[in-house]
Amino acid sequence: MKGTAPGPEGSINKLAWSELNQKMYDFAMALQGQAGQLMPGSARAIAEGRWTFGFLRSRANTIEAGTSEIHRNAIAERLLGMPKGR
Repeated sequence: MKGTAPGPEGSINKLAWSELNQKMYDFAMALQGQAGQLMPGSARAIAEGRWTFGFLRSRANTIEAGTSEIHRNAIAERLLGMPKGR
């Protein structure tokens, strides 16, 4: 909104959201037990398989727009002032 490039603070938001989202879906899948392995459209899939889809999608969230590792490096280098890795 300031008209400047996003700063490293955006890395914190992206990293926190994608990691939390993945952990929440991990927990949801654990609660479902074996039924969590059923894909959307399966007769016994819980909530029509939405949790399974979300679980798989949560993996992609940690990759798209830069992997979690990339964002951790940006936070370390730009916000914490740590030296660049080799």
